[in-house]
Amino acid sequence: MSAGDERAARVRELLAEVLDVPLPSIGPGFSAATAGSWTSLNHLMLVSQLEGEFGVIFTNAEIGELTSFDRIVSALAQHLEPG
Repeated sequence: MSAGDERAARVRELLAEVLDVPLPSIGPGFSAATAGSWTSLNHLMLVSQLEGEFGVIFTNAEIGELTSFDRIVSALAQHLEPG
């Protein structure tokens, strides 16, 4: 499993944990618009968990854009993958 695949799997786990949704329901296309439990408070909890888990700090602009599984995985790749 590649680092990107492992990262995506961990993002899925964090989303399931923070939003209290079944793990199989999370994947491409999963977003704040499709998850009723994705509230503003849960969003901040999720961002905190992601920053702690992956050792990154998101900008305020990035935090506002982290509204889907795909965007989160992409943002983490930008922070963690060289060049």
